[in-house]
Amino acid sequence: MEAGKYSEYLKIDDRWAIFSTNSMEEHIQKNVIQGVFDKAVPKDIIGDFKIIEYQQVYAYYHWPLMDEALSKGLRLLEMAIKLKAKELSISLKTQDSRPRDKNFNQLINEVCKGEPLIQLKETIHFLRGLRNITTHKESDSYLGGTGGMVKRQLMRLVNLINDLFLNPDELKVKLVSKKAERELFVKNYLESLIISPPATKDLFANEAEWGYEENKYMNKLWLSMTQGLPIISLKIDK
Repeated sequence: MEAGKYSEYLKIDDRWAIFSTNSMEEHIQKNVIQGVFDKAVPKDIIGDFKIIEYQQVYAYYHWPLMDEALSKGLRLLEMAIKLKAKELSISLKTQDSRPRDKNFNQLINEVCKGEPLIQLKETIHFLRGLRNITTHKESDSYLGGTGGMVKRQLMRLVNLINDLFLNPDELKVKLVSKKAERELFVKNYLESLIISPPATKDLFANEAEWGYEENKYMNKLWLSMTQGLPIISLKIDK
């Protein structure tokens, strides 16, 4: 084999340096969203998200793979909705004389028809819309790591899938507490900012919302990393 013939595949994509990502380890820590899922989430989804993790990792060598990770994640959402529909005994076919597959939009509306899942409906439809945009893009433009777009949406997807498969009673309690937590987090976030006119704190409300989503994901990640580890007790001599 000719030396260095395939070295281009292991060449670091220069675009990551723009975002101060200077090593693979740093890339994984800063840019890769892991599938930190609850036990109730189906194994098929957990397995598919592992592929998404690797796509993000190897985007360090080829920037557009971040977009592929997002696209696969958004397609994974459709699988999640279909699996939830089966769990709820909702048919994936129309009930007419010539049964056909229900479209994604129809399945979302049926799965999220009542409480508490109806409260997830807006977020699911937003991601469905994003899926349509990424599927039918008309140019070779890439999101990559730009502004954390891929990272943020995959983070939102992980949070959403965990909620989708949570026990209904647990989800009801969680959504009530989450609303209060979110409002408090956003309030504290905005109050911590020092802003000079003409800018106003309202301009940063969206960043505050993303801050909450990230905090929610990072808490889940931390729990998954520490789960099963021995409890360390420090004895201090008096």
